[in-house]
Amino acid sequence: MKKNILFLIILFPIIALGRIADLKICNDVEFLAASPQLTVSVTSLAAFSSCIQTTSNSQNFTISGSFLTAEISITSAAGFTISKDDINFGSTLIFPHVSGNVPNSVVYVRMAPTSASNSGIITIASVNAVSKTVAVSGTVGITTTWNGTSWNPVAPTSTMNAFIEGNYSQAADINACYLTISNGAHANISSGYNVVLSGALTVDFGSTFTLENNAGLLQSGTTNPNSGTIKVKRNSSFLNRLDYTIWSSPTFGEQSIQGFAIGTVPTRIYFYNSATNLFNVLPNPSSTNFATGNGYLIRTPNDHSTTGAIWTGEFLGKPNSGDINVSMNNFGVGFGYNFVGNPYPSPIDATAFVELNSANITGTLYFYRKTNNVLEPTYATWSTAGFVSNGNPESVDPNGIIQTGQGFLVEAIGSATNLVFTNSMRSNTNVDQFFRNTNPQEYNRIWLNATSSEGLFSQMLIAYFTDGSDQLDSSDGKSITDGAISLTSIIQTVPHTIQGRSLPFTPADSVPLQFMAKRAGTYSIAIDHVDGLFAEEQDVFLRDTQIGVDHNLKSDPYTFVTAAGTFANRFSIVYQNPLSVENATFNSSSVVVYNNYNAVIINSPNALLNQVEIYDGRGRVMAFAKNINANEISLNVETTNQLLIVKIISADGITVTKKTIN
Repeated sequence: MKKNILFLIILFPIIALGRIADLKICNDVEFLAASPQLTVSVTSLAAFSSCIQTTSNSQNFTISGSFLTAEISITSAAGFTISKDDINFGSTLIFPHVSGNVPNSVVYVRMAPTSASNSGIITIASVNAVSKTVAVSGTVGITTTWNGTSWNPVAPTSTMNAFIEGNYSQAADINACYLTISNGAHANISSGYNVVLSGALTVDFGSTFTLENNAGLLQSGTTNPNSGTIKVKRNSSFLNRLDYTIWSSPTFGEQSIQGFAIGTVPTRIYFYNSATNLFNVLPNPSSTNFATGNGYLIRTPNDHSTTGAIWTGEFLGKPNSGDINVSMNNFGVGFGYNFVGNPYPSPIDATAFVELNSANITGTLYFYRKTNNVLEPTYATWSTAGFVSNGNPESVDPNGIIQTGQGFLVEAIGSATNLVFTNSMRSNTNVDQFFRNTNPQEYNRIWLNATSSEGLFSQMLIAYFTDGSDQLDSSDGKSITDGAISLTSIIQTVPHTIQGRSLPFTPADSVPLQFMAKRAGTYSIAIDHVDGLFAEEQDVFLRDTQIGVDHNLKSDPYTFVTAAGTFANRFSIVYQNPLSVENATFNSSSVVVYNNYNAVIINSPNALLNQVEIYDGRGRVMAFAKNINANEISLNVETTNQLLIVKIISADGITVTKKTIN
């Protein structure tokens, strides 16, 4: 009996241990029994479409795997290519597993350019796993031909390949994969219509392709597959003889700049010298072709109308398309200005251009529009906040569009020496203006004009809008001050023609202004136009700290007298009215003395004048007036070219003494 008990005691641990071992073995068997699994998000993709000469847009599906013993391999169907990154496409892909798993991964699919419709199966496989498939299909665009009278079999669409083999001048758009002009045909695209291609334009020898003014050729892709010569017509603004325009060519390869500027004196064709900020005569324009994406300042022909007319330029060459890189000169702050231009035979979107190049340029575009008047500002200014005119009647708001053939000025920032144009910037806008917002942002803007009785002009813009900020950013347009007067706003001590500001708007805000006048005299500041909340009940005051008043510009313009010079602290825009004319004082700051030929003019807007005495440096009386009872008086003095001392006494008996040089 004792022996049996001992046997049981010894045997029990063995049995228990055996059960533990049995359990472990069972778990291992269960693990090995889990079969490899493949998961695919779809069983088929939508039908593709492709031109013979171009690949289709891509579609995608998602794969994953678990309990795998081998990698996932994917094999494409014939006529289709696959990719992990939507860039590098091929016929096979490999997805390695980690501890038996492949996480969710995207597979991109494109239809390759072929000559027939395709359908097939993409296979997703892994050893010991049940394979998966994705069905794909697609069609290659059919061919349609213009015979001189009609399209056969049908008018082209974006998935078709079009041939023009007879003369074409229809008032209609053409949408196609690619377009070929052959058989000696002459294709003329009417003003206001576009040719939109995903592939190439080919113009065979003996045939012609002409874009009339405000017709466009738009293409997609990143390369330039075009061949043959086209003609692009482009009307200028209304120009007088001896006026200038910045031109940029939409073609390249065979036309010299002088060949475009027929009738222009060779020494009146300029490039911009960034090192000096001056226009330099272009050497040898008759043997120099347009550099793609560059701008050139060209005067009207010598036989152009003296009373003004539109001039039609004709560009010849291979149409530009695809990504275009343009080199800029950059000699540091203030010396990074460059003439560039729209390089395509279609308008481009200015906002898209600025956004893509935001690391390279300030975001302000300057458009040349100037008559032969040294007192007139040279440039109209655009930023994403809006457009500011230079006062010329032909300075038309581009509304965010840079037209075909349009050159303009940009400023490089930092150490940038390159900017980029792409087909994605191109726009199908057809507008008869040489400059030309469909932007859904909220805008609340004030355009202010400074003017004189002589016709001097300066405009600035304050814009509260969705993307605006109170700091310096790409929507702020730095002033290029070369007119006789200038009204600007100040951002970080720098004068700006355009100031973008943040939303929401608060009436407690204020905007410091700077006014510059090369001549002393009487000037006015007025609202040109407004939009947004400023078109409603919100007041806009001009604060004149020199006089001590706030003037409501929505009531009428503000007229003031100033000496020549730059005044950075006199004016600001405010939206509440804490100041009053009752607080105005008569002192040296509030009285303006300036010269006009042989006259000395004394202006006191705050108080009536009673007496004025003018002395030369030796104390001799040069002019005298009493009992004036007016705010302004003009006294004749000799042409002395010397320092004069002006003693001014107000009607209240307050005396102010000022100096001037006559």
